[in-house]
Amino acid sequence: MRPRQHREAFTLIELLVVVAIIALLVGLLMPALNGARQQARASTCLSNLRNVGQGLVMYTMAHGDVLVPGRLPEVDNCNWQATIVGGLKYRPTFLAMASLAIGVAPFEDPMDCKNKTDRFGEPGNKQNYSYGVYVCTAVPTWTDERNGSYGYNYQFLGNSRLDSSSAFKNWPVNITKIRHPGDTVAVGDSMGTAASHKPSDRQDYINNDSSNPARFGNEGFNLDPPHIASSNGEAAGYPDERTAVDPRHRGRGNVLFVDGHASGHTVEQLGYKLDSESKFTMDGDNSLWCGSRRDEPWTPQFLP
Repeated sequence: MRPRQHREAFTLIELLVVVAIIALLVGLLMPALNGARQQARASTCLSNLRNVGQGLVMYTMAHGDVLVPGRLPEVDNCNWQATIVGGLKYRPTFLAMASLAIGVAPFEDPMDCKNKTDRFGEPGNKQNYSYGVYVCTAVPTWTDERNGSYGYNYQFLGNSRLDSSSAFKNWPVNITKIRHPGDTVAVGDSMGTAASHKPSDRQDYINNDSSNPARFGNEGFNLDPPHIASSNGEAAGYPDERTAVDPRHRGRGNVLFVDGHASGHTVEQLGYKLDSESKFTMDGDNSLWCGSRRDEPWTPQFLP
């Protein structure tokens, strides 16, 4: 008879060594996986912006070379209105007005008046985008049309706010006034008025909460340029609050330019300045914002 053969089992030390090696490998791989995931989100965000760019170009071509306004102003409960994909919409933003060319409805149930409520319980002036092309993939919950993830260079391209005489502040703007479309920001990742606060004071985004200027996303659809005039200027929360590009993609913010190309940039590359507390100041450089490569803030006397 053959003698019984005994199998050698792993010792406790050997098992601990294997577990330690696996833990080490996971620790080495996780940053790479997280980086790849963030890069994928940034790439999808850039793709969204390029689609928006096509929509803005088509809007301009269909409206006599006039650039889209940032958002139509409020006159009464049902004005202003405009047709978007899906129907008539009360005070649509630049994103919603670009939808006719993008071909995707921004809202499942667009409302044509402020005092009407859609099937989700949202009022006509504060609806949520229903489809991802209108929302940055890095912040997928930022769906409120007012406190959105993408902001527009409204001051120079379509400041459709009303002044004291009920005239548009800087709209319509003909695209021929933009002398350097490849060096002029049109749309970008926006952090909202949280830009005016130091990072430790910035508060998390809450959908449809527009009451707190320190909260991420507040007034996000209005993207303020770096340089804001201290007298007779313009900003989302002038004179104390301002919005800015959000470097949410590993220290960079994605930006669409008027000529349709999109790329990622640091806030410094875009002309912004930060103070000692990392708050965005008002005295940056507007060379990539005003259309003429000049560092000039917008005021009612602005000439391109």
